[in-house]
Amino acid sequence: MLCAPLLFLAAVPGEVPEGLWAHLREVLLPRALVQTLLLLVGVGASTLVLGIGLAWLVVRHEFPGRRVFEWALALPLAFPAYVLAYVYVAGFAYSGALATAWRGLGLPAAWFPEIRSLGGAVLVLGLAFFPYVYLMMRAMLLRQGSAAFDAARLLGASPARAFLRVVLPATRAAWLGGLGLVLLETLADFGAVRLLGLTTLTPLVIQSWTALKSLALAAQLALLVLLGVMVVLALGHWLRGREGIAGPELRAPRRQALGPAAGALAALACGLVLLLGVLWPIGQLLAWMPPGVLDALPWAAMRGTLAIAGLAALVAVALGLLLSALRRRHPQDRWIAVGHFAAGLGYAVPGAVMAVAVFWCLLAIERLLGPAASGLGLSTGLFALVAALVMRFQRVGLSATNAALATLRPSLMQGAATLGHGRLSRWWRVGLPVLRPGLLTALLLVFVEAMKELPATLMLRPFGWDTLAVGVYNATAEGLWAQAALPALLLVLVGLVPVLLLFRGGR
Repeated sequence: MLCAPLLFLAAVPGEVPEGLWAHLREVLLPRALVQTLLLLVGVGASTLVLGIGLAWLVVRHEFPGRRVFEWALALPLAFPAYVLAYVYVAGFAYSGALATAWRGLGLPAAWFPEIRSLGGAVLVLGLAFFPYVYLMMRAMLLRQGSAAFDAARLLGASPARAFLRVVLPATRAAWLGGLGLVLLETLADFGAVRLLGLTTLTPLVIQSWTALKSLALAAQLALLVLLGVMVVLALGHWLRGREGIAGPELRAPRRQALGPAAGALAALACGLVLLLGVLWPIGQLLAWMPPGVLDALPWAAMRGTLAIAGLAALVAVALGLLLSALRRRHPQDRWIAVGHFAAGLGYAVPGAVMAVAVFWCLLAIERLLGPAASGLGLSTGLFALVAALVMRFQRVGLSATNAALATLRPSLMQGAATLGHGRLSRWWRVGLPVLRPGLLTALLLVFVEAMKELPATLMLRPFGWDTLAVGVYNATAEGLWAQAALPALLLVLVGLVPVLLLFRGGR
C-alpha cells in the first residue's frame, strides 16, 4: 500500500495534451536540467568541504570554543532550507540593512552580492545541508581512532598527504552517505530554489500541475525526478563500497592542541559558519518579529500544522511499530524483510513527486468507483495529504520504532510471564513503559519532518487548510518578509528539538 502510488505513477503516467511537451522541451526543460545539475554539483562540493573540514577540525584538534562548536555546528539542520533562503533573500534585498550599509560606504551598488543566483543557492543550501556530512563524518572519525593517520605520519607523510591518502578512503562510507542525503535534499527542494530564482526539476513538476494545468505532464516529469533519485542512490551505493574499518579499541583519537594563531583561525572558521547558518538568520527573524507577538500568533496555521503533522506521525509510528514487530518476530521471513525495506523507500522521493503520485493514484480510484466515490473526497480531502506524508516519512517511523523495540529485551517479557502476568498485563505493565520514550521520540521526529514538508502540503492540502510552512511560502511569495517571520521562527524552534536529541544520541 505504501508503494502503490509510486508503482501506479510508473505504470500509468497519463497522456499529455498535444503541444505541451514540445513547449516544455523548447522553453523550460533544458534550463531546468542544467540548473539542477549545476546546483547538485555546487551544493555537493560545498557540503563536502564544510562537513569534512569542520568534522576533522573539531575531532582531531583542540582550540578555543571547540566544545561549543562541536554541537552547535549541527544546529543548521533545524532550519528548513526555504526559511534560510527567505532570510537571505530578504536580508540581501536592495532596501535591506546590508545593501544600505554597502551603499553608505560608497561602494558601487553593482558590486553588491546577488543572492538570487546559482551562487546564492549554493551558499544557502550548502549552509542548510552540510550538517548531514558533518555529523556522519564526525561519528566515523570518533569511531576510527587515530592509529592509521599516526602510522602514515610516522612513515613520513605530511599531514595533508596522510589525510588525503589514509583518512578520506577510510571514512568513505560516512562522507558519501552524507553526500547522498545532501543530493537527495537538493533534488527535492522547492521553496528555497523558488525564492532564490532558480528553475529546477522539482519546481517544474509543481508548475506543470498548477500553471500549465496538466496533471499528466506533472506525472511524467515526476517520473523524471524519480529517475534522478534512483541514479543518486545507485551512484552512492556503487561509490561507497565497503565501509571503513574501525580502530581496534574504538576510542576517540587524541586531539592536537593548536597554537594561538592556528587556534584563532580554527575558531574563526567555525564561528563564521555558525554566524551565517544560525546566528544571523535567528537574529533577522527576531528583528522582523511583530510588536505584539502573542496577538499575532498564526493560530489557524498552528492548528492545521498540529492536525496534519500529528495525524501523519500517529499513522507512521503505528505502521512502523507493526512492521518492526513483525520483522523481529519473523527474522528469517524474506517477504517480511522485503516489505520492511520497501515501506521506507518513500523517504528518498521528493515531496512534489509523492504528492503527484498519491493524487494520480487516488484520482484513478475515484474514477473507477464512479458515483460511489462522490462523497469520499479521496483525492481532495485530508486523506490524500496524510497518506503522502506517511509514505514520505515512513522510514523515519521505522528507524525510530526499531530503536525503541531494541530496548525491549525478551527476558523482560519472559520474566513477567513467569510471575503470572497474561499477555495484556505484560504489555501494559512492562512493554509500554519500556517502549514509551522511544515511541514518543519517533512521534516527535515524524511530526517535525511532516511539519516542515512544503511541496506535498502545498499541493494536497484541503481547501481552507493552512500550515506554518504554507504560511511562510505565501508570505514570502508576496514579499511580506515581516509577516513570514513568526511562522518561520516557530518552525525553527520546533526543529531544534530533534537536532538536539540527535546530537545527544550521537554522544
